[in-house]
Order: sequence, then structure tokens, then C-alpha cells
Amino acid sequence: MGGLTVEWDGEEKPFPFIQSQLDHLDRTVREKAYNKIGSAFLQIKSDMDAIMDELIQLRHQIAVNAGFENYRDYIFVAKNREYSVQDCYDFHENVEKHIIPAWNRLAEVFKSKLGVDTYRPWDNTAKLMKNPPYAEVSTLMDGVSEMLGKTDPYFADRFDYMREHGLLDLGDRKGKSPGGFCTPLPVSGDTFVFANFSPSFFSLIALIHEMGHAVNGYLEFSEHGPIEEYQHRMEIAELYSHGMELLLLDKLDQFYPEEEDFKNAQREELRRAFTMLFGPLSGDLFQHWMYTNPTHTSKERDEKFFEISKRYGLNPVDTSGLEEQIGMSWIGTLHYFEVPFYNIEYSISMIGALQLLENYRENPERAIESFKKGASADYNQSIAAIYKETGVSFDFSEPAVKRMGEFLEKVIQDIH
Repeated sequence: MGGLTVEWDGEEKPFPFIQSQLDHLDRTVREKAYNKIGSAFLQIKSDMDAIMDELIQLRHQIAVNAGFENYRDYIFVAKNREYSVQDCYDFHENVEKHIIPAWNRLAEVFKSKLGVDTYRPWDNTAKLMKNPPYAEVSTLMDGVSEMLGKTDPYFADRFDYMREHGLLDLGDRKGKSPGGFCTPLPVSGDTFVFANFSPSFFSLIALIHEMGHAVNGYLEFSEHGPIEEYQHRMEIAELYSHGMELLLLDKLDQFYPEEEDFKNAQREELRRAFTMLFGPLSGDLFQHWMYTNPTHTSKERDEKFFEISKRYGLNPVDTSGLEEQIGMSWIGTLHYFEVPFYNIEYSISMIGALQLLENYRENPERAIESFKKGASADYNQSIAAIYKETGVSFDFSEPAVKRMGEFLEKVIQDIH
């Protein structure tokens, strides 16, 4: 994936550049970018299939050797999860029942604003922005520092410190690994953010997301000293990254000063909140299927991925003629290869992050203090206890999912 390049208007471009074109105002450009991505994936599809086939068999053998029927059952014990397989299946159903109808209604708003008859996959992007939010990485960093400072001085202080000490590697370059992450440096107590960004709305949000992780890391270190990375439970870590995104929702005018652009930016961030509820969740369901059916073929895998995608994120999208392209698009998700079953945590934590936003709209100061208190809490506690210290509930039952779906719709209406 890191070596993928794409020909674009006679030039060889790094893969993140093509992904950024999915946000272009011109629908024909978005469609071209979407198809270029599909063509690029096709170049490496057979290699990626071979890698995944081998990983599935190796992981299945690990599970059998350890006395489990399949790798899914093994990984729930290995991860020491504080919820069950059935809880996950219930969560899948709750989101399909209470979030997808709201998502379909939001998709109709986007379809109307675009003035299109059919809502195609290349319309299901951050396409309402007139221009990318920045041209140079330095401008991105200047603006994010301002947004963090308006939220809490400590947040900006940590960001500026990281920038000054070379702890942010954000630009794109040929051969650079795709994606982004934040990792702790236990000896120094610092955190490091890596990303492969081209100017886009997504890269702005992704940097804010990673700074949620970074602030969490610095607060933990200051309170408890070095914490080994393996002790971090992602249901907790992702609460503060998603939470940081939503706490800065009202400051996106830093990059979008015009009122309508600002509203569109907020709508796109809320669209992301929707997708972070059902996107990782559908990826989790995909992995449940893969590892409880370890003898499946690559064709069956693609078909299952398309089927699940249509149940969730692509529910309101016209996918006709693109079934195979969508079916193979799972290869672009590194989690399936590198960190199996690290997906559902995003969706669980988004329920908590939406509660943080709800608290922030009622009392900003108290919500920020709760965020910092939870982000510096003792990691030896249960997930539920740490969520409680953050002022939210570790609850993804049907009533909780239904309430957050209704809250999302209210926020969207308020912006409208």
C-alpha cells in the first residue's frame, strides 16, 4: 500500500493525493478519483488476497492450538474484553435499527445540496467544501494550534511542544506509509504523531483526532509515569480522539470563516460521527464472518464485504455496476491485516464521544474538565469506571444507541 502511486493528469501522484480528490467540488473529478483508486487496488489485489489468506489460516491455527474453535473466540479472551461476542452482535443490530435510518435522512440532505438524481459512492465524501482547508502543512498546524487553544490552553501547549520538538510527521511523500497514528514514547514521556496527509478536510479532522490520543498520552504520563502501550484499551483511547474531534466542532470556522462553509464543515464532521459509528462496526461484523468461516474463498470474502457495506454505510448509495470494486475495497483497511478485531472500539467509543459533545453543549467548562480528568485516570480501572470519570457512560445498549441517534439528528437540525 505504501508503494502505490496513481497516474493523474500525466503525473505520478502518491496514493493519498488521489484520495484527497474524493472531496473535490467537481463531481466528474470525484468519480475519476474513485475509479483511479479502484484501479490502483486492482494492481495489488491478488497479493493482498494471498497475504490475508495466509493470515487467516495462521490465526486460525493459533486459536486451535490454544484450545479455541476459531480465532474470533480466541481474540476476545486474548484482548481481555469487558463485553461479550453477543454484545457485539446486539450492537450491530442496534446501529442498523437506530442509526442507519438517521444516516439515510442525512444522505438525502447531501443529495439535495448536490442537486443529483442518484447518490453515488463518489458523492458520499466531504464534497461540500469549496476548497481544501489548507495548502501547506504549516498552515494546518497553525490553525489546529489555534483551535486547541480556544478549547483549552493545555491542549495547545502540548501541540506546540510536539511541533517544536519534531514529534509531528504529517506531510505526504512518495513511498511513505498510508494512514496515520499516534504512538507513546515511554522513555521520554512524549507522544509522536505520524500521518500521510494531502490537503483535505479529512486530514484536518485526522490531525485533531490524533491530538486527542496525544493529550491522553501526556496526561497519563504526567499522572502515572510510563504506561506500556499494550495496557491501553482502545475503547478508552478512542474516546478521547473522537471526543477531541467533537469538542472542536464549534471551532471549524478557523479554517472555514464563511458561515455556509462553516456549517458544511460541521455537517461533514457529523457525517464522520455517523460513519465512525457504523463503519468500524461493519468492519467488525466482516471480521466475525472471516474468522468463523476460515475456509472461505477470496471471492466469498469480497461478496460478504459488499453485502455488509450495503447494510450500513452504503445503504442510501446507488452502487449499481460497482459491486466488485466495492467488494475488494476492504484491502485498503490496514486494521484487517495488522490489528485484527481492532475496529468495534471506534464505534463503542463514538457513543461515549457523542455524550461528551452533549455535555459540552450544556456546560463547556465542565465537559473539558471531565475530559481531562478521564484522560488522566488510572488505567487499571474498568472501562466503565474511566468513562464515568470522563462524565459519560460505557453503554452501547439499544436505548443508548437510540438516544445518541436522536441527539445526532438534533445537532444536525441545529446547524441547519
